[in-house]
Amino acid sequence: MPGARGSIDRRRLGIELRQLREAKGLTLEDLKAHTGWSTSKGSRQERGLVPINPADLRTLMQFYEVKEQAIIDALFALASGSRGRDWWHRYDDVVSRQFSTYLGFEAVASVVQTYEGMVVPGLLQTPEYARALVDAVGDAQNEEEAGRRVEARTYRQQILQGDDAPRLHAILDEGIMHREVGGRDVMRGQLMHLLDAVRRTNVVVQVIPYQAGAHRAMEGGFIILRFAEDENSDVVSVDLRTRSLYIDDRAEVEEYREAWESVLATAASPLQSQQLIERAAEEMKR
Repeated sequence: MPGARGSIDRRRLGIELRQLREAKGLTLEDLKAHTGWSTSKGSRQERGLVPINPADLRTLMQFYEVKEQAIIDALFALASGSRGRDWWHRYDDVVSRQFSTYLGFEAVASVVQTYEGMVVPGLLQTPEYARALVDAVGDAQNEEEAGRRVEARTYRQQILQGDDAPRLHAILDEGIMHREVGGRDVMRGQLMHLLDAVRRTNVVVQVIPYQAGAHRAMEGGFIILRFAEDENSDVVSVDLRTRSLYIDDRAEVEEYREAWESVLATAASPLQSQQLIERAAEEMKR
């Protein structure tokens, strides 16, 4: 994705550093004892949440006894790239630090699995639908701020384009199809946009029909981000009213994986889901 180089290099560098540490049989506590850093600092570095300065990287190379110059040079190149500013920093006035963290993960994910019970996921929203949501939430202080919020959300969708685009798999509750966000015309445009989106080879949208009844994820939406470089480092994002939670504890992540499999089993097939969306779009004409 354009402008996401910093996040990509941070993620790759973090994976390399964790592998170097584990190859030595060391823990984050060992790292803390040697450097005096907190374990959270080491964890943030290895998860690609923060850039790593040259002095810290030299400390790590010495502690992990990395001697091969080619490896050292490659890691310093990644560290240099990791300090680049990602595209969303242009919108620091309207994008929270917590959401910036999410965007950093999303920029380097190979698979995005999202379940939503109330709204169309941001990666699939039209500008008109997004603006209706911004207006409904009422956080924007003025017209310019509202416009920038929508602009940032729309720009984010470029992640779905290009050769290295992630695979997006979205499961939506059927109620989303019938909630007239922004009015019938806006909602019909949104539904038609979903139908266009599923024509992409990297996008799957499924709908949980009303008749499916209760299911395991009814308490709220969530996103599972998966990474090609490391199959054991999935991250779960859960949005709350005042903040976002990022979960990477393996036991907790497994709970969300099981919830995902449950809603996937409950959802209509992609073809049946397309038919449900088409019917909802037709109803919006009336």
